[in-house]
Amino acid sequence: MVGQDQVSILSPDDRHRIDAEHARLEQFMQDLRDTCVNFLTGTDCFGCTRAQVATCQGRLTSFFYDFLDLISEHFENEEAIMRHALLDSDEDEYFRLHQEAHARLLREVRELMRQAAVFSAQGNPSEAIRRLESKISEMFGHHAHHFDAPFLGPLHPH
Repeated sequence: MVGQDQVSILSPDDRHRIDAEHARLEQFMQDLRDTCVNFLTGTDCFGCTRAQVATCQGRLTSFFYDFLDLISEHFENEEAIMRHALLDSDEDEYFRLHQEAHARLLREVRELMRQAAVFSAQGNPSEAIRRLESKISEMFGHHAHHFDAPFLGPLHPH
């Protein structure tokens, strides 16, 4: 995908910035998992109090907005860094495909959030949280493997 002749040296500051943003994304996912006391048990919310269910529903809604803002900002930052590192980003097929993957991820995350809101509104935010976490983790893992790693090398948050 990305050849050595296509990129200039990625600065340590740029690498640190991307790693830090990836770490923030993972922390958001951990916070989502921690929202639900039933996350690991796989049980539903019907044993929880109304207050617990309402808390989870509120946290899930807050997660939607905060996570969308975070990934939008991250994608913009990553593309800006790539634009500066690639010798000719306007003609670079990898860069164009990476941008398209970001746009697709945003659309898919919005749809997942819509679906999660439906489950949550039905009184079962634990199922919504599990499904959302699972799909987002899968999608972002795939993206990191196929798009970020070829540009950045092995991904590891600092």
